[in-house]
Amino acid sequence: MRTRISIAIIILISISGHAQTLIPKIGISLSTLGASEHVPMMINSFSSQSGYTIGVGYSIPVKPNGISLFSIQPEILFVQKGFKVDAQGEFIFVEQLSLINTHQEYTVNYLEFPVLAKYELGSDNFRFSFYAGPSIAFGLGGKYKAVATRTTEGGTEQFINTEGSIKFYKSKNTSDINFDHNVDVGLQVGVGITLFNKVMVEARYGNSFTDLNEERESKNRLIQLILEVPIALKR
Repeated sequence: MRTRISIAIIILISISGHAQTLIPKIGISLSTLGASEHVPMMINSFSSQSGYTIGVGYSIPVKPNGISLFSIQPEILFVQKGFKVDAQGEFIFVEQLSLINTHQEYTVNYLEFPVLAKYELGSDNFRFSFYAGPSIAFGLGGKYKAVATRTTEGGTEQFINTEGSIKFYKSKNTSDINFDHNVDVGLQVGVGITLFNKVMVEARYGNSFTDLNEERESKNRLIQLILEVPIALKR
């Protein structure tokens, strides 16, 4: 117990002498689904869906050492994740061979809470940062749209053109679709540059450990490019 108290005192002393920083941030996100299949019994091809990120971080210095600085940075973010999938397959309807093609787009909104260990190196005018840490996000719902065509000897026709909401619970609306898991646990890593203690630009990669659907692999993969404005709170 005494050891734990001593460690806590040392950390508090270290923090008190250096600026804690509030970091508003806004950026764009590019995400896809780590999966081999989303549309059953068809050949699936996944691509990225764009979105945005907005939120705030709070940087707490732990171990300053000359030009380097180690800190802990909890964050609260609104993040859009999602994916696009094109699928193709052959089916027999009424003894006639049909080629089915479908294009689907999904955007899911999350409230995300990363806690990052951050290492900075450089001068006040130009600093590099490297960081990594776990995150947990809670799905708030989203939107999807889907188009499908059928090609036979008689030609090609569109037989599905729909859009609706994404829910994490059973919806009475027949146009809604449901994903099983609204909790998204993952790991984030990234690098950044701070210029003149005024502007920060960072690139971040996030990899989820949990699946959207219980029956098949369906993990979020996310790349973010974020612009930040650090605000020193005290020294």
